[in-house]
Amino acid sequence: MKRQFKLSLTAFAIAQCLSLASAQAQETVQEQQATTTNNAQKVKPKDTDKQQNIEVLTVQGFGATLQRSLQNKKLADSTVEVISVDDIGQLPDVTITDALARLPGIAAERDRGNASTISIRGLGERLNLATMNGREIVSGEPSRSVRFEQFPAELINSVEVYKSPLASNIEGGIAGLVNMNFVNPLDKDKRQVNVSGHVMDYPMADDIPTADSKGYRTSFSYVDPIADNFGVAFGVAYQDQPSIQRDVTSWSYNKLTAEQGDVNGDGITEAAPWGAQTATKGGTNKRLGAMTVLQWLPTDRLQLKYDLFYSKFDIKEREDQMWFDGWGNWEGGSNWGYQNSSHPTQIVTKADGSEQITAGGVKLWRGDDSSPISANNSTWFQKNELVSTGLNAEWQGDDWTVVADVGYSEASIKSRWVNISSLFWNDSLGTPGIDVGWDATGDKLGITTDYALDNSSDYGLNYLQVDNDRILKDDMINARLDFSRMVEWGIIDKVSFGGRWADREKDNDVVSWKQTNPSAANVNSSFYGLGSGYNVPVMYTINNWSEVVDSAFGGIDSRNDHAKLTSDYLDNWNVQETNKALYVMFDLRGELGRIPYTGNIGVRYVRTNSTSSGFDQVPNTGTVTPVSFDHDYDEILPALNLRFSVTEDSQVRLGLSRAMSRPPLVEMRSGLGLNKSSTVNSASSGNPNLNPFIANQADLGYEYYFAEDAAFTVQLFFKDLKKHIGESTSTITVDGEQYQLNAPVNGDGGQIRGFEVLYQQAFSMLPEPFDGLGVYANYSYTNSNVKEFQPVDNPLPLAGLSKNVGNLTLWYYKAGVDAKVSYNYRSEYTRVGSWDPTEIYTIGSEATVDASISYQLTDNFKVMLQGQNLTNEASTSYFDNDPSRPRGYVEWGRRYLLGFQFNM
Repeated sequence: MKRQFKLSLTAFAIAQCLSLASAQAQETVQEQQATTTNNAQKVKPKDTDKQQNIEVLTVQGFGATLQRSLQNKKLADSTVEVISVDDIGQLPDVTITDALARLPGIAAERDRGNASTISIRGLGERLNLATMNGREIVSGEPSRSVRFEQFPAELINSVEVYKSPLASNIEGGIAGLVNMNFVNPLDKDKRQVNVSGHVMDYPMADDIPTADSKGYRTSFSYVDPIADNFGVAFGVAYQDQPSIQRDVTSWSYNKLTAEQGDVNGDGITEAAPWGAQTATKGGTNKRLGAMTVLQWLPTDRLQLKYDLFYSKFDIKEREDQMWFDGWGNWEGGSNWGYQNSSHPTQIVTKADGSEQITAGGVKLWRGDDSSPISANNSTWFQKNELVSTGLNAEWQGDDWTVVADVGYSEASIKSRWVNISSLFWNDSLGTPGIDVGWDATGDKLGITTDYALDNSSDYGLNYLQVDNDRILKDDMINARLDFSRMVEWGIIDKVSFGGRWADREKDNDVVSWKQTNPSAANVNSSFYGLGSGYNVPVMYTINNWSEVVDSAFGGIDSRNDHAKLTSDYLDNWNVQETNKALYVMFDLRGELGRIPYTGNIGVRYVRTNSTSSGFDQVPNTGTVTPVSFDHDYDEILPALNLRFSVTEDSQVRLGLSRAMSRPPLVEMRSGLGLNKSSTVNSASSGNPNLNPFIANQADLGYEYYFAEDAAFTVQLFFKDLKKHIGESTSTITVDGEQYQLNAPVNGDGGQIRGFEVLYQQAFSMLPEPFDGLGVYANYSYTNSNVKEFQPVDNPLPLAGLSKNVGNLTLWYYKAGVDAKVSYNYRSEYTRVGSWDPTEIYTIGSEATVDASISYQLTDNFKVMLQGQNLTNEASTSYFDNDPSRPRGYVEWGRRYLLGFQFNM
């Protein structure tokens, strides 16, 4: 099924929203002035009754956001964390991920230095769900995970993170459901306009010749209740952010005993990395975000609301990489090279008696079309687009409330890595070879050579490679219908029921190729160091990269000029999925003894049908054959949430539920690949017959609100993960031959348990000027016996699980000064690759410090200064659940933002 709605309509849709706002405003003012005031009051959702009991917030700045969020958390129907602001554009963060990462039990993973995806209560991105205005949104990732940095904080009015599910909420988030909301224009009593602008500075760019240290971001928002029964909101945010990175990375280890060598001759073979690379990135990351909301009350019983969100990323990064190959000692072929290097080989014996090389050197020679050292100068091109739009209608009768909602979401990514590979060699090295030393015993990998790599004449163009020229599309149509009414059935005071239907399709189309036999070209090259603290050779860069691409290789070929390789067909897949759900839920109100309580109990029934299409490799050939698989499953998901008002200031929460998370779409792909080039025949594939993650879970919490802006809360949680999904190794027989298959499977789960503690307070009782101080602190501990299925002999912990996660934010607001300093910490955790789920490794613990200060010059104008990653925290990682096998050391540097905000 190929739908006709395309992203090319987005600009038209935004324009229509703006024009429609003006036209509708004129019509509604003329036709319905007589009844608008009463209509607006009648049609607002009944939850506003609760909101009317909240006192008006008098705190300003960051403290106001915390206080408003705390009041919403207190009155919530389930265990939920809330971010809420009075006015759009008031969140003091670059993306919504920065704000989410401060919440209890939530930790962010960084990409390009930006907080991107999140883990909730130790469960990674595969087990959480994202919605916008209550509708599920699709993703430009091959899985289902959403990168939250695509949502500008300036355009989001509130966020709820549901940690215990409601039967009425969309299923799919065992870890939690993150719902982002736009502003409702009719909730405002007057027009609001907000304009902001910032300039950025990235000091680390001074060390990278391909990088630019300067960037900027700007935003504009307009919210207008044009009439009592019609309002419009519009916002746009643009960011031109430098993309800067430097790293040193080991390649994976030679782990098969049959493929290892025995350097020290003791009869025990040694594991060693296949090689390593040093690298830098310098480029731009441009992001455009826009939203619009139209809210109309055509009668005293009907509300219509249309919303649209559009996001676009345009990333272009120049990358310089130096590749050092030949360390793996395939079947002992480099025993002599290790034994005759000037760098002594350091070998450690592991607990299981195996051996591993942790430092040493190897003498290497050039082949006919290869070299142990090569320079790879590339450009990464990536464009992402996301549209999420929908229409919501709410009708309130004398007894029944009916809500109908229809939505559409589409995401796409077009990306490719274009690399110029240049071989390094000097004829004087022909007899002795080049001696390459490496040392993995420090905090980062060290690399040395006995011959300098800083002579341009030693490099020769080899080929141009276009790797994974990708077009990925993901689209979803969804609709839901909900009915509710107030009743007097004993402890039941409201009944709700409804259903949801969603149809989703994700398609991945990939082609790769090489352009060889380069023509003579003028290569303007130069050298630079990776930076202080790195013990590695110089970096080689091509200053006129685009000119070399054109003159030496005739430009970058079109993807249509190249037939797909077998590996391309195996990476081309399509998954279609239809989800249907029905639910019934009862709101509860009563007393247990003398303790009043409120809550809800309900059940949700879910059925999923999927079709996975792709290609399988024909044994002993380079050809493929198309395949398609159908699969279905259903689940019953009960949920109970209770809130006991122990005293006026304290309450106890209880939640019991069964939850599910659907398999990542990339792991549902078909496509069996076969490889007989190794000592062991190997195979890889997806699994179209995967069933979802399933968990039974319980929450128990105590919340003490000892002031309007102060609270201490403790939350205990337990999840019994009945079904888990992970990469596993098994043996299959294909055409009479055995293969070792790596594929995702449903396997045993286990238990996840932990607690969260939150302390929040404004110290308004202190004498001036200290009465502007406040603190927001939280800590969560998570423990689990759930393991991934790799490595077989030492399985990694559950993906995304950090045992310790904490945030400490000190803030101050007084006399127009609004300042805060935030410390975020997460302990090490397992990462499962989004694009390649077989890529499983550990990311080390991280502690980052951010700070900001602003000053309100007038009632409408303030200036701001922000600093992020002030301690220049690097990201470290290692292989095989073994810290002695370092993977990477990556730096993104500090960043500073200076800006202003104007509102009226």
